Amino acid sequence: MNYQRLPPGRKTHHDPIEAAKRMIYLIATPVGILAMAIVWAIGLKQHDISVVTEILLPLLAVLFLSLVLLLWRNRIQLRTFELIVYIAVLIYSFGDFSLVILTTILTNGTFATSLILWLPFVYILGFLTLSTNRALWLSLSFLVSTLLLGLAAALHSLIDGLAFQNIALLIQVYFASAFYIAVLYLVARIKERYTSEHAVADDMSRLAMIDSLTQIYNRRQLNQYLREEVNRAERHNLPLSILLFDLDWFKHINDTLGHNAGDRVLQEVAQLLRVNIRTSDPFGRWGGDEFLCLATNTPADQAVELAERLRDVIQKSHFETVNKITASFGVTSYQRGDGPETLIRRADLGLYKAKSCGRNRVEAVRAGITLPLFEGEKPYSDTIDKTGRG
Repeated sequence: MNYQRLPPGRKTHHDPIEAAKRMIYLIATPVGILAMAIVWAIGLKQHDISVVTEILLPLLAVLFLSLVLLLWRNRIQLRTFELIVYIAVLIYSFGDFSLVILTTILTNGTFATSLILWLPFVYILGFLTLSTNRALWLSLSFLVSTLLLGLAAALHSLIDGLAFQNIALLIQVYFASAFYIAVLYLVARIKERYTSEHAVADDMSRLAMIDSLTQIYNRRQLNQYLREEVNRAERHNLPLSILLFDLDWFKHINDTLGHNAGDRVLQEVAQLLRVNIRTSDPFGRWGGDEFLCLATNTPADQAVELAERLRDVIQKSHFETVNKITASFGVTSYQRGDGPETLIRRADLGLYKAKSCGRNRVEAVRAGITLPLFEGEKPYSDTIDKTGRG
């Protein structure tokens, strides 16, 4: 859905989880590169390093350094960074594991425990990077592949009549890996459920503030913004104006063309307002065919100019169902001591005068005048829905 854009100060925040992940990667990756360099240098000096590690570790360090610089300069998306890092770690880990198993088979030596310490990182990175089901599938595939390699090593030793010294260690590795995968899968499912419930709550919150027909603010949300803007104008001595307007002869459209045609007109008018009203000015459907705009930091003369411009835009626009339509405007501005009720009633009086004087016009009402109740009018209320005058 295309919801009305929120004014400055009311925008939603970026995903905090994504922001936290990016920060962790920017900090942890250089630390990991330094650790890789130290491990590579020590292993090379002591001749205790596999061929895969000797060749691939420097290449991985260069790759990770390039990626983290690109991420830091916002030249690469976080998703791309994660995928490349995960694929590189997966290939390196499987290659090193395979070489260690092969070396153990050929020499009947002892299994390298340093590699085992880093195996959980493969599973963790997978569940951080991929969707839950894909991470589960790849993690199980990695586990089964390493399990087959271990079984091959054990079978080779059995055929040669040799004692496989690493059987107990490998069994622990496989059971621990299965445990890691199960826990990570459970945590990922819990996260998905939380995210889903959060999204539903966000949608419900939007529905509470958005008019379902026009996808702009509804009366309830406009009332809240009106109270906030009045308080802000009072505290900081800022100008504030409101525009209350409705469509001329709208009841005639509903009666002759049907309510579907009337609904379409309201939707088209709402789209015009999106284009022609500042994003800093909350606006929405006040009720029926009435609309309200809060012109923030706008004195009376500029508010009248805005109303005239909107009236002209509506008058000159071509509508799908009715071709042409006009609107009448009531405008008023905040004066110290005004409350939301006072502003609405003054704007309502201006709208009434615009209707009485021939429609398709703007009438401004200054502060300090007597505000009578119109015939049949109910007192201002946050919950009363108004209908258009036609």
